[in-house]
Amino acid sequence: MGCATGVVKYFVFLANLIFVLAGLALVIIGILFKFHYSEATDALPANFGVAPILSIIIGAIVFVTAFCGCCGAVKESPCMLTTYAIILLVIFIVQVAIGVYAFIKINQDEQGFRRSVHDTLAKTFEGYGRNNEKTESVDAMQSWLQCCGLDQYNSMALQNGDYPRSCCREGVNTCRSTDYTNFYNTPCMQATHQFLRKSSNVIGGVAIGIAVIEILGAVFGLCLSSSIRNHYRRNIYA
Repeated sequence: MGCATGVVKYFVFLANLIFVLAGLALVIIGILFKFHYSEATDALPANFGVAPILSIIIGAIVFVTAFCGCCGAVKESPCMLTTYAIILLVIFIVQVAIGVYAFIKINQDEQGFRRSVHDTLAKTFEGYGRNNEKTESVDAMQSWLQCCGLDQYNSMALQNGDYPRSCCREGVNTCRSTDYTNFYNTPCMQATHQFLRKSSNVIGGVAIGIAVIEILGAVFGLCLSSSIRNHYRRNIYA
């Protein structure tokens, strides 16, 4: 094979090695999030609760696909490289379709989306102190998002004037309504909306970056596969 083909081969291998590690990282993050932050996701609508599971599934798909690309590049297998490129193109198409659908859906019914999140959170907050599971969910959310109460922080004030431990700032064990510096005064609905906004921007940027890499990986994979086939063909008829 020529020098250019060798460069493409090692590029495909190194790029997919990174993808293998990224897929493994997604699986690990999904598992850790599922076990350590399950209470917080329980307080959100059901669609958000599947995020850790989706992370595990997507990570597994990325891992298997990238592993196929690595093996195809190392073994110089046109079949594996072509399969790898086709899988990348399919993932890219599905990814674009889901992204466009989510963008249109959220922008068309943003108020409905916020109302859905608010209604789900309201049911969880209403059970605070009466239901152990909902109490744990609210405490986990307040500590995680550094917020207090659903729409107003003072709605979480206890009869003695104290706030729940999850409303207290880090390092503070007891916080009272008279000392605003010791507890979080951002409502959880506002904190949740801000978190979702920031997350969507980050996810959008990452998705665009991944999409570009997927297209490049598919193109380089097909080019390498074609080059290897031509090399075998020339050797056979030489």
